[in-house]
Amino acid sequence: MASRELASLVKELSTLIILARESFQPGERNEEWTKAALIVPLLEGLGWDRGTDVGYENSPDDIEGRLDLILKCKLPIGIESKALDVGSPRDHDHPHIKKGLKQSQERGASYFIWTNGDCWQFSSLALANAPVYEVIMSSAGGGAGQVDSIVNKLCIIEKGRFTANPEIFDEAIRTNWKMTALPDAWKVLLEKHKNDLLPLVRKGLPSELDIKNEEILEFLGTLKASDVGAEHPRSRTRQPETSRSFPDAWKQLLNSFEPDYDGARKRFCRDYYRKLGHYLISEKYEPWSKSTTWRRVGVPDEPNERKKLGLVIVLFREWRFIEETEGSMYKRVEESVPYLKTLLEEPASP
Repeated sequence: MASRELASLVKELSTLIILARESFQPGERNEEWTKAALIVPLLEGLGWDRGTDVGYENSPDDIEGRLDLILKCKLPIGIESKALDVGSPRDHDHPHIKKGLKQSQERGASYFIWTNGDCWQFSSLALANAPVYEVIMSSAGGGAGQVDSIVNKLCIIEKGRFTANPEIFDEAIRTNWKMTALPDAWKVLLEKHKNDLLPLVRKGLPSELDIKNEEILEFLGTLKASDVGAEHPRSRTRQPETSRSFPDAWKQLLNSFEPDYDGARKRFCRDYYRKLGHYLISEKYEPWSKSTTWRRVGVPDEPNERKKLGLVIVLFREWRFIEETEGSMYKRVEESVPYLKTLLEEPASP
């Protein structure tokens, strides 16, 4: 899959993750749903065929002794899948990681992935002490730059690249490790070797100044290198801001055939998307509460319909046709109305 197509898939899955957390019942976000809706589709997007490349282990007599999935190739990759709501491990001492690495080794797999569909953590049997290397799919809502970052990280398991050069898996973890090594080393020095640091610092200080050890240590404590290897802070709710430039983005939405714009244009012109769009440009428009979206669109107030409307709202917010106000209300973005009218002049998709 080309990077542009993978980027589009990452955005779609990010939207689905956010929708599932906001609109689905906990029981609907179980492990089997996560595997079918999030994990396997991403693996397919990375070039792995679900029928021939993805192995599904089934050991009913030894549930703890199985991996959920295995990517089959010369150097297999073991995968442990969890439900979307399961919290991610923070280090390699976590039971999920220790068990997964052991099971991967027993099956001749050199690499291991833990995932709940949103968080993807990559481990290598050759780099057991490396810090956690992870990708957070839902952070794609941060804009195009964040999507590109996610795509670049995921490419270590893109089938063509990985099978041609499996070392890219370890190389990515090593690179991430280097980025966190200096901050970690500085922290260790301050905690365990401050008595060695003090005389070195004093050599660079003017002898005329009376600076106490406590003042030196306080200053050194402020020199905290940025944790550049860490994934950007997680957010359980999608931020309405995007990296698109408006009104230029609205203009391109009307006529550009780039996948991002063409795909969104087709969605806006069908089904519930079109109904909400017509409401926004109608004389009956007025700001509305989140709980009454179904009424504005003219659909039944049923759980399945509300789930569909969740995706509709996500798309309208992403493209800044609507925005959220205080008090859990939605309102249209006035500057967008002329573009939305033009967009809806297109015939509805069959």
